[in-house]
Amino acid sequence: MSRIESARRRAGGTKRALAVLAAAGLVVAGALARATNPGHASRASRAAGSSSTVTSSESESQSSDDFSISPSSSQPQVQTHVS
Repeated sequence: MSRIESARRRAGGTKRALAVLAAAGLVVAGALARATNPGHASRASRAAGSSSTVTSSESESQSSDDFSISPSSSQPQVQTHVS
């Protein structure tokens, strides 16, 4: 076996090891992000022993009728300058 062949073999092994480490790091980062996501607070509160329920009166208080988007009634102030 020549020096070039052994160097290629070592480089191939190193590349495979780095690929495995990168994949494992991605899985760990995904698991940490999923576990610490503040959007899933109900899961965290259940794990702590408390439960949270939303009553129908609470959910109805923030209906879509409270929020509306309408066009502006005034004309935009646009200034152009030509030099």
